[in-house]
Amino acid sequence: MRRKDLEKRREEEEGKERVNRGVIMKSSLNETYELEELSFYFLELELQSIMWFSSLAQPHINVFVQTQIPVIHNYPLLLAMKGYIAEESYVSRYNELKNTTPPSRLFSNMGLYVYPLMLEKIYYTRFLLSMAETDYVFYKIKTRLAVPIMTAYNALAPGTRGLTVAITQRDTPISGEERVLRLGAKRFGVWRVLRADRANVRLINGPVKATTPFNVEDVKYLVSSAIVVLKHYAGDVAISGVFEKALELQDGDRELIKPIPFFISI
Repeated sequence: MRRKDLEKRREEEEGKERVNRGVIMKSSLNETYELEELSFYFLELELQSIMWFSSLAQPHINVFVQTQIPVIHNYPLLLAMKGYIAEESYVSRYNELKNTTPPSRLFSNMGLYVYPLMLEKIYYTRFLLSMAETDYVFYKIKTRLAVPIMTAYNALAPGTRGLTVAITQRDTPISGEERVLRLGAKRFGVWRVLRADRANVRLINGPVKATTPFNVEDVKYLVSSAIVVLKHYAGDVAISGVFEKALELQDGDRELIKPIPFFISI
């Protein structure tokens, strides 16, 4: 194929990608919803395969390290819930240069919002890798030897379970066991929705502390600095935030305090 044809084909593919990305990422805050117009669900997910993942932590202002924490970001989780193959990817420094719309601003277009997934029952497995594109190689100039660095990777193992809360427009059902999610770096990670239980919700006035992780770009009424545990281009995930107002969700013995997303008019 000639060079001009290759360039033309590449431009067409890039154009399609931009269109598809625009459909998914289009932001909208034109519509807000009352609590009575929404339905809330407790979602319990179970991992069916190995999930290879990593997250970025910042222990010092100029130092970033990759580590594993028991939280899955709600942006890839939202895409997976809508049927896309999404990655809870390696959140590296270059991801800070990316730009996308926080999940709460996609509600009018997607018809769904999910909070970050909190892992409750965790099984880890550990393995070594020294492969191209997955590790670094130390090159000794004088001896001309390329020495692979053996690095241990953590992965979530089958049987791991997580809990999140999903919000839909009123009486829009969320299917249960037949829903399968693809969510994990390098295309690892098959999750199954075990349960989707309707939750009762009420507004509570603060100051009140959120009991689970939240995306700082998704929520309002934050009155104190939260602790960021996961850096991400779609909004950092934090814990221990204190809010002027919040939502209390109940289902049987379960009770969670969740921040209020921007699309809820309270």
